[in-house]
Amino acid sequence: MSDTAAVVRPAEGVFVRLFDDELLIVDLSRGEYFSLDDVGARLWGGLEKGQSIEQVAKDVMAEYDVAFDVALADLRSLSADLIERGLLVCGAPERAVDR
Repeated sequence: MSDTAAVVRPAEGVFVRLFDDELLIVDLSRGEYFSLDDVGARLWGGLEKGQSIEQVAKDVMAEYDVAFDVALADLRSLSADLIERGLLVCGAPERAVDR
């Protein structure tokens, strides 16, 4: 995922629920579930709102007193893993076609 301008968003058919500081992700099509810690939940929530990974990294940097490049590298790594698992996708959401 080298293109920093790429739009990353949650995949269709993936459901999430926040429990305390843990985000549970359920992929009903595969019958799998995953959990993310508070930083992972922040990434997911930011992407749902249309933020870029870079924007989320700035928020993480400010809240956790971590260097921007470290936060960005960690979030990109997590994003790549979630894309590989089919939980996130690259690209703008598909639009319904008016007929």
